[in-house]
Amino acid sequence: MHNVNCLFLDRENLKEGLKTILTGIEKVKQGISIWIFPEGTRNRNEDILELLPFKEGSLKIAEKSGCPIIPVAMTGTAEVFEKQFPRMKSSNVTIEFGTPIIIRDLEPEQKKHAGAYTQSIIKDMLAREKTTREGK
Repeated sequence: MHNVNCLFLDRENLKEGLKTILTGIEKVKQGISIWIFPEGTRNRNEDILELLPFKEGSLKIAEKSGCPIIPVAMTGTAEVFEKQFPRMKSSNVTIEFGTPIIIRDLEPEQKKHAGAYTQSIIKDMLAREKTTREGK
């Protein structure tokens, strides 16, 4: 995981957590993309629209580096792992990339709650995917 630039946030140790965020900012400034899972853990809800609250601090790397946030909506991932844990099986996974979000360009209220704003965009993307799947 080190070879693919994974960063692990220590939520128990504030000082170490800040170091990780600063490392992430430096990596982004060097041109390395960072994939963040702002729910903070795997979501086990059956309904894809039941997202866990996004951690507002999860977007600090994008905010501090000026890097855009690319919202990503994934569906079908539970069929790969959670539904037959501890085994894995192949499944159809859909990944949709949304329109980039530049935090500094947001309205003040959106900027203040960038996590909730990003979550609402991803939830809309998931709702469209759910409608498409149910329409098949």
